[in-house]
Amino acid sequence: MDSFKKLNRYLKKYKWILLLGALFLTGSNFFLIWIPVLIRRTMDRIEQLGAERAGEFDSMMNILFSSEAGEILAYNSLLLVGTVLLYGILLFATRQTLIVSSRKIEFDIRNRVMDKLLVLPQRYFAANSSGEIYTRSTEDVARVREYFGPVLMYTINTFTRAGFIIGMMIIVNPTLTFWALLPLPFLSAFAYWVSGYINKYQVIIQEQYSRIAGKANEAFSSIRLIKAYNRQAYEQQKFEKESDDYRVKKLRLDLVESLFHPTLNLLIGLSVVIVVWKGGMMVIDDAITIGNIAEFVIYVAYLTWPVAALGYTVNTLQKSLASWERINNLLSEPIEIRDKEGSFAKPLSEIKGEIEFRNVSFKYPGSDEYAIKDLNMKITAGSNVAIVGRTGAGKTTLVNLIPRLFDPTEGEIRIDGVNIKEWRLRNLRKVIGYVPQETFLFSTTVKENIAFGAEDASMKQIEEAADSAQVLQNILDFEKKFETLVGERGITLSGGQKQRTAIARAIIKKPGIVIFDDSLSAVDTKTEDAILEHLRVELAHVTTVMISHRISTVKNADTIFYIQNGSIIESGTHDELIEVEGRYSDMYRKQLLEQELAQI
Repeated sequence: MDSFKKLNRYLKKYKWILLLGALFLTGSNFFLIWIPVLIRRTMDRIEQLGAERAGEFDSMMNILFSSEAGEILAYNSLLLVGTVLLYGILLFATRQTLIVSSRKIEFDIRNRVMDKLLVLPQRYFAANSSGEIYTRSTEDVARVREYFGPVLMYTINTFTRAGFIIGMMIIVNPTLTFWALLPLPFLSAFAYWVSGYINKYQVIIQEQYSRIAGKANEAFSSIRLIKAYNRQAYEQQKFEKESDDYRVKKLRLDLVESLFHPTLNLLIGLSVVIVVWKGGMMVIDDAITIGNIAEFVIYVAYLTWPVAALGYTVNTLQKSLASWERINNLLSEPIEIRDKEGSFAKPLSEIKGEIEFRNVSFKYPGSDEYAIKDLNMKITAGSNVAIVGRTGAGKTTLVNLIPRLFDPTEGEIRIDGVNIKEWRLRNLRKVIGYVPQETFLFSTTVKENIAFGAEDASMKQIEEAADSAQVLQNILDFEKKFETLVGERGITLSGGQKQRTAIARAIIKKPGIVIFDDSLSAVDTKTEDAILEHLRVELAHVTTVMISHRISTVKNADTIFYIQNGSIIESGTHDELIEVEGRYSDMYRKQLLEQELAQI
C-alpha cells in the first residue's frame, strides 16, 4: 500500500485535468444509456400504432411505411443521432484529457528515473546489468503509464456506465435485472483469481526480458571481440537460451489470458440468453414489452465492455504495479554521494589545484579487503605527478576518489585545503578533466564527442583541443571530418584515435585538475611524445595526475608515486627513484630490457 500511495502522488499535479476527464466520461455514459431507451420507445410506439390501427394495415411492413410511423421514426432518429453525437464528442474529450495526462505523467516518471540514475553511485551500476537498468527506464515506465491511462479510464468507465445501466434496468424491471446480472458475481470471482496468477508471472517475465536486453546489449557492444574470436555461434546459443526461457514463461501467461477472455465472453453471452428467455416469459405474462427485451439486450451488450474491461483493468493494474515495484526500488536507492547543505562553490578561475590525501582508506561495497589503505599524499598546485604500480595496485581507485566517483571509507581528500565532501559536486567535477582507463565515446559525431567536455564550445576550441591531443590530422583525413559519426562506443575509430579524442574532450574544458588514467596505452611512442609535449604547454599551470605503465610517459613528471597494495611505498623524481633502486627502478630496468629485445 505504501508503494501504491507513492504511485498515486503523480496524480496530484494533473488532478483537475483528470477530474475534468472523469466528468467527460461520466457525461458520455449518461448519453449512452438513452440510446436503448429511444430504441425501446420507438419499438413500443410502432407496436402501439399497429394495435391502434390493426384494421388498416395488413402487415408490419405496411405499418413501418405509413406516414404516422415515418414521423415517429424520423423524430426518434433525430434524437438518437443527437445522443450518439454527444456521446462521441464527450468520449473524444475524455481521451484528450485522461490519456494525454497519462502521457505527461509517463514523461515525469521517465525523467525522474533518469535523474535518479545519473546520481546513483557506481555501486548500483556494478550490481545491476545494463539490460536491467534499460528495462526499468523504458518498458517498466511504459507499463506504469497504463495505470494512469487505460486503467484509470476503464475503471471510471466501468463504475459510471455500470451504475447508469443497472440503475436504468432496475427502474424498468427489477426482476429481469436480477436475472440479467446473475452471472456477474462469478465473473468477478474468476477475474480476481486470474489476476493473482498474472501478477506473479508478469514479474518473472519482466526480469527475464531484462536479461535478454542485457545479453543483446553486451553482444552488440563487443561485436568486434566476438568476430575476432569467431564466437558468433556461442553468443547466438546463449541468446537463444535466454529467449527460449522468455518464450516458455510468456506462453504460460498467454495461455491463462487466452482462457480468460473467452470465459468473460461466455458469461456475458449467458446473460443475453437469460434476458431473452426470462424476458420472453414476462412478455407472455404482459409484464414487459418486446421493446423492453431489446432494451435489456442492448444494456447487457453495453455491460460487456465494462465487465471485459474489468478483467483487462485488473490484469493491466497488476502489470503496472509489478513494474512500479521495480521502478520504486530504483527510486528508493540511497544516494551516497550528494551535496551537503551550504556546499563550497569556488569559482573555476580561483582554483589552484592542490590535492591532499589524509589517511585515506577505501573498500569497494561488499568487499572485506581495502583497495586503498592509510594513504597520505600531497600534490602541489600546478604540478605534474605520475602514479605507477602493478596492475591491481589501486591506481585507478585512487584517482576515482578525486572527482567523488566513490567516497573514501576512511580519511579525507582535500582540494585547495577544503574537504571535497564540502564542495558542491557540480563545481568539483567542473574543475576536473578526466580521461578514464576505458575510453567511451558516444555514438554521435567526433565534434560532439569532443565538445561534450565543454558547454557551448566553439569550432575553434574543438580544433585546438584536437590538435593538442594529436588527433586533428586524423579527423581532417576523414571524409566528413568533424561531422564523422564514430558509431556505437566509437567502434569506427582505432584504439589510439578513441583515446586521443577522449583526451581532447578532457582538456577542452580548461580544467584546474586533469587526470589521465593510462590514456596513452594505445598510441605509439612517437605520438605519445608529441601529445605529452603539447600537454606540457597546454597544461603548464594545471595540476596533472597521470597513471601509466610506461616509464616514457611518466619520467618527466615532477613527482612519481609508486603504489603497491593500495599504499605509497616510493615517491620522488625519476632520477631519485632510479638511485633508490627499489620497485620503480626494477620496473624501469625491465622496460629497458623489453625495448632492447624488441630491437633485436
